[in-house]
Amino acid sequence: MAGKKILIVDDDRDLLRGLTVRLSANGYEVGFAVDSISAMSEARENRPDLLILDIGLPGGDGFMVLDRFRSVTSLAAVPVIILTAMDPATNKERALSAGVAAFLQKPAANQELLAVIQEVLEESTSSARKERDRSSDDSEAARKKILVVDDDPDLLQALNIRLKASGYDIVVAADSIAAISKAKKENPDLIILDIAMPGGDGFRVMERLKTAMPRVRIPIIIVSATDPSLNRDRALQAGASAYLQKPVDNMKLLAAIDRALEGPRRFTAQV
Repeated sequence: MAGKKILIVDDDRDLLRGLTVRLSANGYEVGFAVDSISAMSEARENRPDLLILDIGLPGGDGFMVLDRFRSVTSLAAVPVIILTAMDPATNKERALSAGVAAFLQKPAANQELLAVIQEVLEESTSSARKERDRSSDDSEAARKKILVVDDDPDLLQALNIRLKASGYDIVVAADSIAAISKAKKENPDLIILDIAMPGGDGFRVMERLKTAMPRVRIPIIIVSATDPSLNRDRALQAGASAYLQKPVDNMKLLAAIDRALEGPRRFTAQV
């Protein structure tokens, strides 16, 4: 993706110099900012194709920068990679929930960073093309929203990238309590659900959804590493649309999503 503009926002000037050299050598145009205020100024003046963003910044942290980007129409769709030394256990889920494309820990290996940059830019280009095609067709349905519920942050990140590239809006939750809260707040068109999770397993989530949202039945796809011989029949009997084994094949997952979203959501009478 040579020629793409990348804006790096980080107050570590040694890192800025190192990344500028690395990325320029790979054909990217590189700009940089050392705080949240100059980040917005630089982004407005030279709209980047990708933002590489630290969390710990002067003048407002990376989440504040992210919020400001999303509030500016011309910058709202710019994909973001978080590159930080801060604890992923505290920040990774929050970052993915905020819509970042990837979360990397400092120091990031050169090849890993370049591979993620290329993947994110390719998927952003693909999503933009699909969005243009969708906008040109008045009969095209609105983007479908998928809630992904799993306590594996690496899987959340991977599914976030894959499904956004396929034209879906994604929200995530890492435990059963957050899953119910996100489902009620976001009203997703489909849920991808693990079985083994903190705060109650996937079957408990399915039961609580029926209580919390009694008038609507959201299609649910189970994606789990647990033994399918023990859980598949139970999941399907509980109303799951499909049961897929981890590591999940991308094409099988997309096919299952398509099938689950084919029909209208089923409504039942309020008791």
